Amino acid sequence: MVAMRASPAVRGARGPFVLPARLLLVVAGLLSVALGSFNLVHELRSTNVDTIYVAVGGLVSLIWLVSLYLAWRGFRLAVFAAGLIAFIEFGVIAAGHFVTAPWEIDVYAKHEGLAVAAVLVALLPACALTMLGAIVSWSHPRGRLGQLETLPILLVALLGAILAVLHTTDNVGRKDFGSATPEDGAFAAAVAIILWLVGALWLARARRTGALLIMLGTFILADGFITLHLLGGTAVSGIASLSGVVWAGIAVGMATLAVASFVAALTFLVAALTPKGPWAWLRRQSGSRLPSGP
Repeated sequence: MVAMRASPAVRGARGPFVLPARLLLVVAGLLSVALGSFNLVHELRSTNVDTIYVAVGGLVSLIWLVSLYLAWRGFRLAVFAAGLIAFIEFGVIAAGHFVTAPWEIDVYAKHEGLAVAAVLVALLPACALTMLGAIVSWSHPRGRLGQLETLPILLVALLGAILAVLHTTDNVGRKDFGSATPEDGAFAAAVAIILWLVGALWLARARRTGALLIMLGTFILADGFITLHLLGGTAVSGIASLSGVVWAGIAVGMATLAVASFVAALTFLVAALTPKGPWAWLRRQSGSRLPSGP
């Protein structure tokens, strides 16, 4: 018997994302290494860690880079190593700066500059996406979906995530999280960003799961903006006067993209729940056959 081989089109349709999982793994992994290295330098300068810790961290970063390269070449052990290091980095950063500690994120940012707060908030989603890329790359490293109707939502999520990181950084600088502490508020924002991005990626294959994740993440961000800057706390005009007009624009832009993504995800969810259109849903609810003509 002659073994049948899948065509490139079939192999390309195996992945759950609109981009290959190994590409997500490498891009998110490189971003994580860069952000982690930046933070490591400031950890040493702030005397939060010693030179031995930095040396070990530098060695781990080198192993991480090698793992990403080998993962791109298709080595499964390297895929596992890259995802494992991302998991450890996520835990170390979350436990070191997003809890009540001597170097919690607002104290750390006050000592080393506001840029480190942005790096810490961005590092958590970068590590989470690296882990996601590693999980999917284990079985579908090159596969992707050719249907690009969800690509605009993914691009909006990427832009919204960047704005959310910047807005959270500004909130850390002003300690403007309402009754929540800066470390709790910043961590909640990082988790919301992760949900938004992961949902936008999964939306290509798992419409219901992806839509629900997007709706949850964007609801957290939009609700936080409304609660802190429209109904109480520091108004948008207050952000403009305290931080600058650009930061106020970032806050409004983030909230706008979050609301737009929520509505788009809700539309995808309704479409996924009614695959045959609204008439089929009405028939199921009424139990009668509605006319198909005008």
